[in-house]
Amino acid sequence: MHESGIIRKLIETARAEAERRGGRLRAIELRLGALAGGSADHLRGHFELELERLGLSDIRLDIREAAAHPAGVEITAIEIAK
Repeated sequence: MHESGIIRKLIETARAEAERRGGRLRAIELRLGALAGGSADHLRGHFELELERLGLSDIRLDIREAAAHPAGVEITAIEIAK
């Protein structure tokens, strides 16, 4: 599924940044812009499935919908545990 691929890439990117900073990923904050093409609930469902598949159920997802923002899905912040 298209959404699963997007979510997988977002998780990989956030985990890599957390590791680069010497920690473990605890949360991802996303912004859904006008070009996101889906709802926050739909994206959250795919996120939870992907975390389960990866065995990473302790990562939290915070989604901020920004319909006026001219972009798709963006990582705006990550929370890291040292």
